[in-house]
Amino acid sequence: MDDPVAAHRSGKPILMIQGNIHGGEVEGKEVTLMLLRDLTLGSLRPLLDSVVLLVVPNYNADGNDAFGPAARQRPGQDGPDPVGLRPNSQGLNLNRDYTKQVAPETRGAAALINAWDPDIFIDLHTTNGSYHGYALTYAPGLNPNSSVANDWVRDQFLPAIRSQVRQRHGHEMFWYGNFRNQHPDSLVQGWWTYDARPRFGVNWIGMRGRMGILSEGYSNDPFETRVRATYSFVLEILRLAAAERVTIKRLGAEASAQRPDSVGVRSDFAPPRTMDVIAEITRPAGAGAGGFGRRQRTGEFRTIAMPVYDRFVATRKEAIPAAYLLPTEQGHLVEGLRRHGVVVHQFTAPWAGVLESFRVDSVAVAMNLFEGHRLVSVEGAWRSRAGAAPAGWYLVSTDQRLGVLAAYLLEPASEDGFLAWNFLDRDLRRGAEVPVFRTRRPIQAATTLVP
Repeated sequence: MDDPVAAHRSGKPILMIQGNIHGGEVEGKEVTLMLLRDLTLGSLRPLLDSVVLLVVPNYNADGNDAFGPAARQRPGQDGPDPVGLRPNSQGLNLNRDYTKQVAPETRGAAALINAWDPDIFIDLHTTNGSYHGYALTYAPGLNPNSSVANDWVRDQFLPAIRSQVRQRHGHEMFWYGNFRNQHPDSLVQGWWTYDARPRFGVNWIGMRGRMGILSEGYSNDPFETRVRATYSFVLEILRLAAAERVTIKRLGAEASAQRPDSVGVRSDFAPPRTMDVIAEITRPAGAGAGGFGRRQRTGEFRTIAMPVYDRFVATRKEAIPAAYLLPTEQGHLVEGLRRHGVVVHQFTAPWAGVLESFRVDSVAVAMNLFEGHRLVSVEGAWRSRAGAAPAGWYLVSTDQRLGVLAAYLLEPASEDGFLAWNFLDRDLRRGAEVPVFRTRRPIQAATTLVP
């Protein structure tokens, strides 16, 4: 099936499986090819009667081909040797690019996702973090701007997958994370997941109202074991997606219809849950005891009750307006929104009414470069005033499926929005207005769709 419209009309859930976004985290590309073989030529062929698959085995082709010694490229990973590099040929970490979307790989993937709108997105990785007792760890979308679809994956779907993988394949799995401190006496400090921002692909998918799943093979296991565990995990996702196809499609439709009244623009860890976590006891190896420190293994495992920090809450929220208005000279913001799939219109006649403008009280610029950027954060507040939009300005209604994502990208105080990624640097100064405006009431005006 090569038509996304027909694919959605079929009622089958559409799943996108992506491997090797980080060159060197290699079992994903092997597993996708194995699955394609078994789905087309082997015993799994009946599954294709119930699901539609989009498969990207080798997302980071440049990083994959930059072979080098595993000891340098993936320290501590148990095979294979050699392997590729983590970033792409621009030196960018592609799993930090889903907000700014500057890499050609990201833009191509976004175009594919916008066209096909997959119900479930599976991103295959390998973790080189803490020493634990799991063949694989996983996570849903972590951004607190969640949807009914993302909540179901977190609360129902992934726990069911964990049980099926244990019963059918003998692999123990758990929520993705790392120990706060790997010293044996400090393991009780807890288990911490990664980051809620949508610069990460699974979080971005979750903010789009779809189901994102992160898969992290365990780098301290042998390559063959990692492949088997990842294969089992993805296979059970396919099987359960086929069985739950009616629920998946229903929740996707409900998520598309959600219109929350606020957007969380900053986040922090939610209060933890106490859970049993399997830890491997390790000894110092000169690299510290932090979550990613390389340690000397003992082969001794303990199950320890500890706080698990695997969810986030919003620490700052903004009311979602009826629409955002962008001056003509902010066309680069419109280009960014369109790459995300956000619908934008352009005024063909003047409009006047009450606007809200964000006045900057302070600007902070990061000291160090990150992904070629010095991230920016601002403090300030929205204020109402009379305003006007001449013909040529842009209108971004939030009454659309990606309205929450549009608000998150455009809100000046967003921790991972366009302002944070330097899209508005030339207009930022203390006491000035950010050239992104909003209105609380729907605008009735003559506009045309921006292609």
